[in-house]
Amino acid sequence: MNQAELVNLNKCLHELAIEMGASHYGIADLSRFYAARPKSFEDYGELLTGVSILVPENNALLNGLPMTDDESRTSHYNIKIALTLQIAGRVREVLMEHGFLAEVIKHPPSKSGPTGLLKGAARLAGLGWIGRNRLLITKDYGPRVAPTLVLTNAPFAPTATKIEPFLDSCGSCVRCVQICPSQAFTYEPFDETNSLDGFNTGRCAEIRAIINPTGWGACSLCVQACPFGAVHSDRAPAFHDAFPFLAPVSSESPF
Repeated sequence: MNQAELVNLNKCLHELAIEMGASHYGIADLSRFYAARPKSFEDYGELLTGVSILVPENNALLNGLPMTDDESRTSHYNIKIALTLQIAGRVREVLMEHGFLAEVIKHPPSKSGPTGLLKGAARLAGLGWIGRNRLLITKDYGPRVAPTLVLTNAPFAPTATKIEPFLDSCGSCVRCVQICPSQAFTYEPFDETNSLDGFNTGRCAEIRAIINPTGWGACSLCVQACPFGAVHSDRAPAFHDAFPFLAPVSSESPF
């Protein structure tokens, strides 16, 4: 396949993803990610072109969290994951129809636990950065996106023309840190070498288990507090009225 055909195929995949409900589409060269963290690719081989796709959150569901019933909280997660995998699956099919290898990253992305590959690829594709809540943040949707990723050997050109993949664009904002009921985040910027650095997953899991002991319990306060993206509201008062034994919202800032 010549360069013009590659460009056209990539354009067609971009249009397909958007038509199916994606908000963002980008290409990342994952060779540097592979060199630093080869374990992230253990199930996929050396497919080092990443087709990064973001799907917008359902704001009606998201804005109701966490003060919703168990079924609504679980469906919030299932709905967004189902759509991301549907889009990624179709992109994979088209790539394979054109003779390329392609694999969709599973959810969760690794048998050994989270690896940061989904958000890392989106960042390298120029789609956003990683906030203090350790979520991918985009300028237009903020953290209200669900990422998916197709790994392929198709030699597409990366979409980030000026890559500063480790840039923290949150500035002095610490709203997500302050609103977290489990105080799971630190004020330190994200460390790309460890996708969970500065994030106490145990504390977050404890809160999720309290909110929804029968399924996947989403708190989402750190998403709703982010000034980037859709209009948000301070859900902390109602949340802490319902769960008064949890940590209070912090009003302290190191900045």
